[in-house]
Amino acid sequence: MKKYITLLSIILIITSCDVVEGPYMSDPVINPIDTTINTYLKKVLIEDFTGHLCPNCPDAARELDAIHNIYGDQIIGMALHVTKSFARPYSANQAPAFQYDFRTNWGDDWDAFYGISDAGLPRGMVNRIGFPDSHKLGKNEWANAVVNELAKDPGFGIIINTTTETITINTKVLNSINADYNLVVCLTESNIINWQKDGGNNVENYEHNHVLRTVLIDETLSDSTNYVVGQEIEKIKDYDLADLEQFNIDYSTNNISELGNGNAGGWDANNMSVVAYIYNTNTKEIVQVEEAHLNN
Repeated sequence: MKKYITLLSIILIITSCDVVEGPYMSDPVINPIDTTINTYLKKVLIEDFTGHLCPNCPDAARELDAIHNIYGDQIIGMALHVTKSFARPYSANQAPAFQYDFRTNWGDDWDAFYGISDAGLPRGMVNRIGFPDSHKLGKNEWANAVVNELAKDPGFGIIINTTTETITINTKVLNSINADYNLVVCLTESNIINWQKDGGNNVENYEHNHVLRTVLIDETLSDSTNYVVGQEIEKIKDYDLADLEQFNIDYSTNNISELGNGNAGGWDANNMSVVAYIYNTNTKEIVQVEEAHLNN
């Protein structure tokens, strides 16, 4: 397993980013699950709260990549750019660097609800386990949390099918249970080339991946809290990518108090994915997650 060594930190006037010595990924505690055994595999969502002005945040992105390299598609990442301190675009007189606004109202709302940035960036959640007291995990805590999550039964199986106008989510109940669950469907985008602070460097052509773009659904999975093994649930959502993109542009434009500038478009459907996950509305724990390319 390739290990990374963090850059020696320099004194920055404005940063509360956590500085943690590498290596980022220790040797795995267990081997990846045999993908030939089960039809539905347990998958894990790592939500990486970040910002393009956060010089230590690329270390967290590299940690996520390292974990993904071990467990493959069982690890699904989502990067949420948050806060005025670390995710605002620079003003026009500071052009051309850091002019893009990666933030979304959903990312801002989740950051406020879960209090992630209050603990300092980079930081994240692994399946949102530990809420409300121990869910704010530093990047060096992600790997062990992933091991524990992958050992759990998936509970649900999710299949995603998309067209240019419709997203269909088919859920199969794998274990009978009585609880309240919600289904969330998001769009993320990867291979976004833009500015990023990385240690003491301002990187113009940094590759941003798994960036949250929009949330299409956050609603009750079923009318009943009684889920029976073998039960199948279908959700169909129509979408217009241009309208969703414009919503983000408007959000940035109107986000004056947080220094938004409206530069939040330029989405590329070829680099976008659908992320669907099911969470317990009481504990907030994500019990299953799936990802598929948009318009696959």
